[in-house]
Amino acid sequence: MTKPDFTVYHMRASRSFRVLWLLEELGLPYAVEPIEFDFGDAGGEEYRKIHPVNKVPALVDGDTTMAESLAIMQYIMNKYSDGGLRPGIHDPEYGAYLQWYHFGEATLSAIGVTLMKQRRFLPMDKRNKETEDFAEAEMIKQLDYLASQLDGRDYVLEFGFSAADISIGYALLLLRLAKAKDKFPEPIHHYWETLKQRPAFVAASN
Repeated sequence: MTKPDFTVYHMRASRSFRVLWLLEELGLPYAVEPIEFDFGDAGGEEYRKIHPVNKVPALVDGDTTMAESLAIMQYIMNKYSDGGLRPGIHDPEYGAYLQWYHFGEATLSAIGVTLMKQRRFLPMDKRNKETEDFAEAEMIKQLDYLASQLDGRDYVLEFGFSAADISIGYALLLLRLAKAKDKFPEPIHHYWETLKQRPAFVAASN
């Protein structure tokens, strides 16, 4: 196996947290380049050489430079090791794994970004109550759906903890930052508490 040479461009409470969490779960070495928050221009001109539109995360692995947190996670697991963090392609839960892996970003994080803009980032005169209310209602619907999938388990799949939980876990962090945790159903509170107690979650947070 090729030895990894990871540098993760990371901003606190951003999607780069997913990448650090995965690397901690896998026990793979990495270096962190911290990026300071600047709405619309994170990292400035120098970082633009790594990511042309100044978004985080970015990963540099030798001659490979890439963005998009879920793509980075998939790259790491495919090229180096998945550490048992996903079911195999012939496993009955493989389809469910893919669905919930992408649910964390395509569905929950998208809602979280909308709420963050409406509640934290936009000037008061630019905020839209109808947009905020719609996003909150959609969040409640999707969290109820997630709660039904958990069905009393600690993790989203019967398989156990997987990269899908990392994907969703960050989305829950984002929703909490968007002042939405009081709308979480009880199974989601339990799920969040379970995730944040994992040693790799704690290490990635520090």
